[in-house]
Amino acid sequence: MFEKRARHGQEQEALAQQTARAHELATALGYPLHASEQLLDTLAALASPIQGKHEVEDLLRRMLASGPTHMVYGLGLWFEPGQFEPGVHYMGPYVYQDRSRRGAPQVITYDWSTSSYDYPRQGWYLLASQRGGLITVTEPYFDLDQTYVALTRAFFDDQGRQRGVVSLDLTLPMIGEVVRQANVSPAETLYLVSPQGALIAHPREKELLAWAHKRGRSPLSIAELTLEDLQAWEREHGLDRERRTTEVRVPTTGWRVFASTTEDMLFSDVRRERWLLVALGVLLWMGLGASGMVMARSERTRALLRTLAERQRQEEERRRLLAQVRRRSAELQAIIESMVEAVMVVDAERNITLANRAALALFGYSSFEGHRLDTEFQEHSPQGLDGQELAFESLPLLRALKGEEVIDTEFVLTLPPLNRMRVVRVNAAPIRDESGLVVAAVAVGRDVTQAIELERLQSEFVKMAAHELKTPLAVMKSFAQLACRTAHPAPVLRRQLEGISRGADRMDRVVRTLLDASQLQLGRLHFEKKELRLRSLVETAAALTAAHHPRHPIHVQPGPDAWVLGDRARLEQVLSELMDNAARYSVAGTPVEIALTVDGGEVEVSIRDEGIGISEEQRERLFERFYRAHAGTPHDRGGMGLGLYLSRGLLLLHGGEVELESQAGKGTHVRVRLPRLPEQQPVPEVTSRQAPTHPPFEPDGEAAGP
Repeated sequence: MFEKRARHGQEQEALAQQTARAHELATALGYPLHASEQLLDTLAALASPIQGKHEVEDLLRRMLASGPTHMVYGLGLWFEPGQFEPGVHYMGPYVYQDRSRRGAPQVITYDWSTSSYDYPRQGWYLLASQRGGLITVTEPYFDLDQTYVALTRAFFDDQGRQRGVVSLDLTLPMIGEVVRQANVSPAETLYLVSPQGALIAHPREKELLAWAHKRGRSPLSIAELTLEDLQAWEREHGLDRERRTTEVRVPTTGWRVFASTTEDMLFSDVRRERWLLVALGVLLWMGLGASGMVMARSERTRALLRTLAERQRQEEERRRLLAQVRRRSAELQAIIESMVEAVMVVDAERNITLANRAALALFGYSSFEGHRLDTEFQEHSPQGLDGQELAFESLPLLRALKGEEVIDTEFVLTLPPLNRMRVVRVNAAPIRDESGLVVAAVAVGRDVTQAIELERLQSEFVKMAAHELKTPLAVMKSFAQLACRTAHPAPVLRRQLEGISRGADRMDRVVRTLLDASQLQLGRLHFEKKELRLRSLVETAAALTAAHHPRHPIHVQPGPDAWVLGDRARLEQVLSELMDNAARYSVAGTPVEIALTVDGGEVEVSIRDEGIGISEEQRERLFERFYRAHAGTPHDRGGMGLGLYLSRGLLLLHGGEVELESQAGKGTHVRVRLPRLPEQQPVPEVTSRQAPTHPPFEPDGEAAGP
């Protein structure tokens, strides 16, 4: 009794070890399949929005080039009938690598896109459609002196409707090589069978094919033999006797791994230790506690079974996490490929590891595989907007590899095939590992050549138009004034002539504002800077504002005297603009409070009103050209939206800054800061380039400010 129980425990342990070896082979087979499944998922995600034939071919070529070439033979995109383009019923392009000669290019064919093949009625297409987005694996098939299986899955449009099926042909010899390497003992045979019983790989493939040929069959591949054929061959050669066989499934494929082991090998330890078991049995009856050793052996078996169960659980969890990673990766790849911005990633060694479709189009390449950043720099050396060649280390990706984040850097590239110059705006950032070490860098760029050129043309047009308007406006105003003085017109006619004169003045202010904005944008605005008493400028601007807004009290609080270096007309223009805005957008009768304070090396002018205020989302754009916060609202006061843009630009050119705080319905607080000169009686002195002075500011009714 003791011997029987102990022997049973050892046999269970041996069978568990056999199952573990089968599991190891199933896991090894799963690894090469994962890469193919991920490639297929990515292809399905990227194929969903594609519309044009050229895009389809480009996607197939790039995906095949990125896949494991020793495993993947070809890729196909099979669209639902009539779902690709009007008038195109069948659309099933297929790309493969011609392996008949080394280095041969990829081949794209439409041989199967015909009604004679009718792929929508093929079993593999129907099965993929029935399983939705799940990957299916077909039975092995033989073609062009090679054996394959096809991985397929459906893909869908953004409305969730099926657009077609993607397919990937996987060569089986590579799978067979994995199986052959797992067969390390002649007493144990590990082989692979399809869900429907076709032999995918067997270590004695040649013997099986020879056996089939002797029976009048002519299989070209072992995949044309079945599990029943194998069993018949084993019976004929006496290989089915005294053997134990276990079966394990390969995840997601339905494939089955069989481990067939002779009992001599499987239970060799059991038979070798049989005399020990008999002796232990005798000792047990003699009361030496051999039962504890038997229990230890049983416990060892149970521990092995628990280990196998835990390994299986871990493998299932790994497969689940890997499937989730594949889905996320496919989604991310689809997002990156669909971006209109060029995306490029380089590793720490400056190898280009990723470039999306927009990046390839920008540089005129079909692939960046094997390219390095320093090589690209030599072929496409960028220049700054000033025409000076940029140093290699100043490239955004190089700066990002050093840990720096680069925002909105613009440079010029000369790109093939026509050597056209392109202005590219780039943002770059480092990619760090879990420890914070920079392992790569990513750059996102956009071709802004047209936008830059349009902006230049707009500025030139504004400048040209303003210059062209100055002369007729001057003539109009002169004749109106002359008519008033010489013809002694009637009162009605005089009022009309004065209205013409005021209109000409208003248009002249608009023209001057446009010219200022154009010159500021082009960086050609000049100043005549002198040492100025800022309090005098504030009082002059306040008096001017009070004259234009008699219903608003303008209060200038007592404060220190301070000196600044600047252009008097330009600084008066800034202060008048800000004070005019404060009064213009306030309720009649409410005051505008103005204060001047000194803080160390700066002097600050504070302008506070109790007006309608500005919402938070509008405040972010207040200083943009032509932006009017209240356009189209009951508070719209007209204007061009250039007042605050000019004010900030002029202050920046004086080394100052402007800050604005506001809340809708509660008023606005503007702070102007300028560098302060030392306290002494200055001697006026011109300190900058010669330039015409700006005329005194007169409000033009624009609504750019709060």
